[in-house]
Amino acid sequence: MVKGDDLEEEDLQLEEVERRREPRGLFPGMTATVKEGAYAGRSFEVVEASRRGLFLKMDAPDSVPLGTRFIVEVTYRGRMFACDIEIARKEIAPRRGIAGKIIALDEASAAVLTEIIATAQANGE
Repeated sequence: MVKGDDLEEEDLQLEEVERRREPRGLFPGMTATVKEGAYAGRSFEVVEASRRGLFLKMDAPDSVPLGTRFIVEVTYRGRMFACDIEIARKEIAPRRGIAGKIIALDEASAAVLTEIIATAQANGE
């Protein structure tokens, strides 16, 4: 086993650290339905959402390659918005799923997402 003092600078792998710059929250009952492509018609529970991304619960996150893009329609408490996401991260513990970075969102959808997040914050959710 190599100790920290024995490592050379070129041995270190630099990884981008996620910086949470946006408010995010848990939204029980939020779902994302894939509109096109291989996963079209599949719905996923959205575990966490922000204006920058969505975390989708999935039993087999390794089945989706990083960089895969989805067009999804997200519904929550009678509200709906659509966005394009790109899979940026996968997790298997403690939660299982995929993190999608929002890469495209029209103005109307952005307004709905912002309102959903603001309402949840105001209600302490």
